[in-house]
Amino acid sequence: MLSRSLLTTPAPSKQPRLSIILTLLVVAQFVVILDFSIVQIALPTIRTDLGISLADSQWIVSAYGLTFAGLLLLSGRASDLYGRRKLFSIGLVIFALSSLAGGLAPSEIVLIGARAAQGVGAAIASATGLSLLVVTFPEGRERNRALSVFAAVSSAGFAAGVILGGTLTAAFGWRSVFYVNVPIGIIAAILALRLLVESKGQRLDRRLDLPGAISVTAGLSLLVYALTNAANEGLSSSLVSLALSAVVLAAFLVIEHFSKAPLMPLTFLSRGAVLSANALAILTTSAVGTMIFLLTIYLQEIQGYSALTAGLAFLPTAIVFLFVGGYLSAKLVARFGMKPVLITGMAIQAAGFLLLSRLAVGTQYLTELLPDMLVVSLGSAIVFTAFNIAALSGARKGEEGLASGLINTSRQVGSSVGLAIAVTIVSIVTAALGTSVSPASATVEGFRYAFLSSSVLCGFGVVIASLIRRPKMVVTPTEPLVASPAQPSPFVPELGMSVAMKKIMVAVDGSANGERAATTAIGFARDYHAELQVLQVVQSPSGVTPSSPGAGGGGSMIINERYDYAEKEAEDYVSSVVAKAREAGVAVARGEVCRSTESPSDAIAERAKTEGVDMVVIGTRGLGASERLLLGSVSSGVVANAAMSVVVVK
Repeated sequence: MLSRSLLTTPAPSKQPRLSIILTLLVVAQFVVILDFSIVQIALPTIRTDLGISLADSQWIVSAYGLTFAGLLLLSGRASDLYGRRKLFSIGLVIFALSSLAGGLAPSEIVLIGARAAQGVGAAIASATGLSLLVVTFPEGRERNRALSVFAAVSSAGFAAGVILGGTLTAAFGWRSVFYVNVPIGIIAAILALRLLVESKGQRLDRRLDLPGAISVTAGLSLLVYALTNAANEGLSSSLVSLALSAVVLAAFLVIEHFSKAPLMPLTFLSRGAVLSANALAILTTSAVGTMIFLLTIYLQEIQGYSALTAGLAFLPTAIVFLFVGGYLSAKLVARFGMKPVLITGMAIQAAGFLLLSRLAVGTQYLTELLPDMLVVSLGSAIVFTAFNIAALSGARKGEEGLASGLINTSRQVGSSVGLAIAVTIVSIVTAALGTSVSPASATVEGFRYAFLSSSVLCGFGVVIASLIRRPKMVVTPTEPLVASPAQPSPFVPELGMSVAMKKIMVAVDGSANGERAATTAIGFARDYHAELQVLQVVQSPSGVTPSSPGAGGGGSMIINERYDYAEKEAEDYVSSVVAKAREAGVAVARGEVCRSTESPSDAIAERAKTEGVDMVVIGTRGLGASERLLLGSVSSGVVANAAMSVVVVK
């Protein structure tokens, strides 16, 4: 939270209300994701009760995935146009009522239809839920924390569904896995109408791109159908569906290119790390979905675990997702930036799946299997938050639904792709071994190759993450860069090109490092004919705000006086830098002092983004990597979090 001494002080955010809203959005997302895996544990019981064959029982899972994945983009864009809160509540009601229909289903057809309707409600609720989070929480540290909780609970929901599915099926029967959604969905819909503020995009064109929506939904549905069918009957039986899916998706791209109000502007994918983030989402969910599905079968059919015991075996992975994804990942992104976190997380996942490829019929759960599962979960939990932040970083105001719908679509399509690939690999390996080994050994051998393929996918993820462009630079100038007759605008060697700058921000703190940064920034602003903004952050503990008459008791008054004095010193110093800039020939120079309860690096990055500056200049103490990790570095934090170029002056 920032208070600005030279600008109007903003109203403080209502933290308790934000916490309640985050809880509401997280619970809704948790139930939606939970439904993917909660049904898988109950499938054997459902098949026996309703007389469904093994092949047809796949539709109980895939019908939900088809409508979920196919309608996410449409739901996200519709929420931008017609209201996020309204569609969020509608989605929850559809999800709750279709869950009730699934619990009451007397036959296979009714159950599959209810599952398809569940996917419709889930798509609407999921796409609008993430966009509501984005518009509710301000960009920066606060949003990153909310996203980390959202991602952690989403990830844990998949694993927790296996646990809850086993518990409910054992205690109350398979119908209870559907009934549990009804009260949660209805209550969440009512609370959403009471607590959330309606928000829409800013587009003047209120039309929805129905041709684009129909083509992308049909194309994705055909793709998921083809992959599901390939897993059941072989790849050759799905070639026509795959080809048709490719044609329809190509038609979608053509429609979007010529549409005046496109569902997904193709230029959106070129912003920042949006394309890479969605590719990593597909790879990660492909691998993680494979692990949960195959190990569920392994524990029950090979190791002889009950449904409840098999579900509880995934509890440690759910805990890792919840706590590592909810706490550690956001801190790592804030400290090191998205790119190194994504590379590290994908590498950890690749190593974990390589370990899982050693699986054998007699693998011990506690000493052999669980450690491998935890390695995969650690990498996945780290990556989930990071690619969510990366995917949403390219969204402009009014496009939050588009961004959230796209990343959710990538996750759901990834799950289907990964499962289809894994099951196909298992089938090929099992058929190749024939009767040369026992059925259990043949199945486990197939699992090993499937996990090896997941490791390869995560290896591709490392490559993709390493290619993410970071629009930042670090230079060590001995003199401010200046223009010359041969080079009319300053030439920046690190960029290899001349660049145009309209607004430059320099972060100062009164130190020698800050003084050098100010001198360099003044040179940049003069030579670029750019506006210069001089910023100094005064960090204060949470709850300490600029003093006012009659505020607080004696102790708080002393603390306020201390920080008021520090702020006054900062104002004097900033004013001196502004005066120096004007004397040096900078046409427009202004100063600002921010009092922040966040870290200085977060405050600087937030102000730079708000002000729309082209470059941030900051000094550094020149610490090594280990010292930066232990002592912290404001300049490193700015480089990691700022959305624009950063010049670090040593």
